[in-house]
Amino acid sequence: MTNFDTSRTSYRGLAAGTSLNGIYAIDQMIGAGGMGEVYRGHEVQTGATVAIKMLLPDMAENEAALALFRREASALMNLHHDAIVRYFLFTLEPTLQRPYLAMEFIDGRSLSDILEAGPLPYEDVVKLVRRVTSGFHVAHERGLVHRDVSPDNIIIPRGGVSSAKIIDFGIARSTAVGDPTIIGDGFAGKHNYVSPEQVGLFGHDVTFKSDIYSLGLVLFNAMTGQKLDMGGSQFQLVEKRRTVPDLSQVDSRLRPLLERMLQPDPKDRPASMAEIGAWPLPDHRAAAPKPEPAARLITPPAGSPVLDTPRKQVRRPKAGFKSLVASLALLLIGGGAYAYYILVWSDGGWKPVSPPPKLNKEILLPKPEAPRPPAPITRPATPAQPDKQAALPKTPSPAPSSGNRVDRIRTYLNQYNGGDCFMIVPVAISQNATILEGFGNSAALFDSFAQAFRSEQGFNASIG
Repeated sequence: MTNFDTSRTSYRGLAAGTSLNGIYAIDQMIGAGGMGEVYRGHEVQTGATVAIKMLLPDMAENEAALALFRREASALMNLHHDAIVRYFLFTLEPTLQRPYLAMEFIDGRSLSDILEAGPLPYEDVVKLVRRVTSGFHVAHERGLVHRDVSPDNIIIPRGGVSSAKIIDFGIARSTAVGDPTIIGDGFAGKHNYVSPEQVGLFGHDVTFKSDIYSLGLVLFNAMTGQKLDMGGSQFQLVEKRRTVPDLSQVDSRLRPLLERMLQPDPKDRPASMAEIGAWPLPDHRAAAPKPEPAARLITPPAGSPVLDTPRKQVRRPKAGFKSLVASLALLLIGGGAYAYYILVWSDGGWKPVSPPPKLNKEILLPKPEAPRPPAPITRPATPAQPDKQAALPKTPSPAPSSGNRVDRIRTYLNQYNGGDCFMIVPVAISQNATILEGFGNSAALFDSFAQAFRSEQGFNASIG
């Protein structure tokens, strides 16, 4: 399926043969991450191979994590397309008391693993474009935005890129008006592949155009074998997305498409994934232009309009005139040959070459736009400290009880002041579990926040 961190020492996973609801049986663990594990298993009655994604034991009762898990299942249970991994079942294993997802098992490698060996051939990139855009287009038509498009989430089966599969809709978001979801507007996705909207630009409005931008960065990686440097601090994430990145390394036949996909403003990108899939990309490399032949005298063939003047317009020259013309022709040929010898052969093949044009491009940068932090975080100004040691963050007083604990947690996060180099945004919030993402310049800032949050809310937040 894909690679996960399997360095956990406190938990070894489920043993081979473990039964899940009497429907599936575990074969072996193939990966583990911060929230769950992925197993290879099989259907008991038919023996068909399946992939099983299961929450870790210590996350099984975390309502926020469970909500993300349910969301992945509900998003794709009724979404059928050959380029999207198929989901079969989402349920709770009664004996283990752990929820799991059963899905299509893909015998292949992630695109990120494949690109470690170098770029894809041009023809394979074209096939990849056609394949994945068809899958994304169907998801977008159903109102689902993936929000985590990256090489890790595209699996290439052994059949090649023409059979590529899109996986991991765990943070997918519905664009339907009034869609009831606890997934906030906070940062989602891998830093290097997120769109300008995901870091706060253009109203922080994350739509299917965001997936188009992220796919453009994936295609750059596939074409060159290198990732565009689009990561860094929150400030760098924003600044690197204010202009179209340097695409000089990209094949010239793909460059116009990527320029459109990587426009900072969503309205300037292609209208849909279908438009990208229909982009006129040649399927084979164009033949290299043949070099210009050396200069030589050419006698026009018979029938040429230069020589084939209608007979009624031609007067036959007299014999003496013919001799004169022949003599002049010999002089011209002899003189031309002598000049050719003097200018070309006698000087070792010298030919006059015009000097290269000077490059004098003026680089125009768009007028800077004041970066906007992801809504709805606000930060009161941090008072100056008399010494070099940073003051401990001040814990805000809780807002008056409104009877809605989720609202109180949001208010707490909005009012929390961790200093100028600290930001925290919600990913998922429930009554007794919260998943957050933060940015800061030291681990101490997060330790202080975690202690303050636990003291105020009575449980630990999951912080990324």
